[in-house]
Amino acid sequence: MRTCDGAHPQSSPTKYASDKERGPVKRRELLQDGAKVTAGATIAPVLAALTQAWQVSEPKIPGASVSQSMIDDWEDAALVYGQRARREPPATILEALAVEFGAIAPHLAREQPEEVRKGLTHAAAQHALLIAGKLLDLGDRRESHRWWIKTRSLSDESGDDMLAAWVRSREALYRLGDRSDDLYVVLAVAQEAGRLAGDLPSAPLVSALCAEAGALARLGRLDEAVVTLRKAETAFERMPASTSFDPHWAKREEGLWFDKSLIYTLANDVKHAMEAQDTVLGGRGPDDTLTTTGVRLHAAALHVRTDPKAGMEEAARIIDAIPLQQRRTRYLTTARMVLDLAPENARSLSVAKDLRELTEGA
Repeated sequence: MRTCDGAHPQSSPTKYASDKERGPVKRRELLQDGAKVTAGATIAPVLAALTQAWQVSEPKIPGASVSQSMIDDWEDAALVYGQRARREPPATILEALAVEFGAIAPHLAREQPEEVRKGLTHAAAQHALLIAGKLLDLGDRRESHRWWIKTRSLSDESGDDMLAAWVRSREALYRLGDRSDDLYVVLAVAQEAGRLAGDLPSAPLVSALCAEAGALARLGRLDEAVVTLRKAETAFERMPASTSFDPHWAKREEGLWFDKSLIYTLANDVKHAMEAQDTVLGGRGPDDTLTTTGVRLHAAALHVRTDPKAGMEEAARIIDAIPLQQRRTRYLTTARMVLDLAPENARSLSVAKDLRELTEGA
């Protein structure tokens, strides 16, 4: 389970494509891989033209401006970009998402049959969520806020409460990575996600509870945060193995360990924080730098209380080693947490100044 990027709900009221009909997403992946090998800038217009030609060739649903295959393709695309977002620079993903949403947008502005409208907004909400998240990763808070509103509106229009819960929980988790955001507003978004998810164990409920626990911890309400985190653990354990979400989602328990790492670090529960950090750092693959970088910064924050200089030096090393195009707002916010947790008399050390400069803008 991952609490920022990754799986998305696939409970659209419209029909989903069979394996044979899922050709467009395979097409997208193959062409993107090819673009990496060849001159990407040169082939990009060709890919755009091919995609447009494919869409034009598809038979439209009666009374609608889209085909079922187009809606299914956009659903698949959201999953593809969510997975890519874990390893590629935010600006790269945002550029691709802008093209995809640009293709969806004209159809959103037109009258569509009710069921088509639901399917269209279901797919569009997931793209809008990723756009908002990538904008926040890049530090554009104003534009990100605009797209959070759009995400909620589209998910509500889809008529799918679980999708509405999911996107709100992801919004709250993203916004927890923004030091400048209003934590009470973020908490309210997470709690609304929980209400929409209902009482039955599900991916949206677990995600909502993790977001709520994180907001409570950041507000200093640590006892409440731990209680809420335990509710998330219980819901995760009871969640059906088969879910309408990405089939691999239920196996992603490391996301829950990530949240444990953050919350127990803030609570200064050394035993449980170290257990979570050891679990994540010992079991993650090398490509998932989103999770490992965050947890390494949590470890520095845990260490800074007892050895301020070493903790701040470690946080500075981590941030300094991240290529500029891969630096996200959430990394800078977590590194700032290391400074916040350092003893006050250590904040005048030269390494503290270095860390402030590295995290400027967080």
